[in-house]
Amino acid sequence: MSTQVSVIIPNYNCLKYLETCINSIYQQNDVNFEIIIVDDGSTDGSIDYLQQLAKTNKEVRLFTQNRKGVVAARNLAITQANSEYVAFLDADDYWSKDKLAKQFAFHKKHPDCVLSFTDYMHFNEKNEDIISCFDYWPEFDSNRTNTEFHLLKNPISQMITTNIVGTSSVMVKRAALIDVGGFDHKLTSATDLDCWLKIAKQGDVAYSSLCAMHYLMRANSITANRENRLAAMVEIIRRNQYGVTKGELKKIKARLSECYGEFYRELGNYSKALSYSNKAFWLFPHKRNFKHVLYDLKHLLGAS
Repeated sequence: MSTQVSVIIPNYNCLKYLETCINSIYQQNDVNFEIIIVDDGSTDGSIDYLQQLAKTNKEVRLFTQNRKGVVAARNLAITQANSEYVAFLDADDYWSKDKLAKQFAFHKKHPDCVLSFTDYMHFNEKNEDIISCFDYWPEFDSNRTNTEFHLLKNPISQMITTNIVGTSSVMVKRAALIDVGGFDHKLTSATDLDCWLKIAKQGDVAYSSLCAMHYLMRANSITANRENRLAAMVEIIRRNQYGVTKGELKKIKARLSECYGEFYRELGNYSKALSYSNKAFWLFPHKRNFKHVLYDLKHLLGAS
């Protein structure tokens, strides 16, 4: 029987998380799936585990590459996928039961939908829940009372101004992925957001407020690529600024200022952080931006 969904997993040194990740896929019901794993030169024993997994599970197909990065890994997997739809799952994340079935059923019922995503829970390495994505972004215009899938209004603006699309929650039409050329290797970061925005221009986007994925917040991954992400966000906004209203563009610019504020805040440069958080607040007077202004002001005065 042909597969309906190709699950793509890039892996690099995630041996301690792989069993939970893989088990969450096998908990999915009513969907025929294949699992495409691309190992990016792991040195922690991952490859031995994955080779054994591929030997004993007909759904698993394993590919390897030598430290080419997550973008190359995902793009390789896309070329190998056999299904009409692709679902992404990072090796240190995991799904809730029946996540795939609900998502796939919506896509089949709404063939113009090219991409869908769900809410998800951030959790730490102690396996403690932190906050759900949609709760962190209360300005996200969504239906929180009904966990069915709904079409997203103004997807370009909402996806840029609120970081709501968790890659491990995404299902997308493979044809749409191929049409946009997959993930852009020229970007230094945020290649997933760039890809989703390009796909959103090809059809409808849907979301569900069901918390159907757990996303691991690793201590060493929060600030590691902040500069690269900032540079990428500038380019992504440049690519998408002409398809939104003036009001939406102000929100997008506020989001970029917020990102710069976060960057300088982490460096301990509260003067520059305050400048950007203040700009973000005046562009988009949201309570989170106001809290950032107060936080930066407090630390700036405390340091003087």
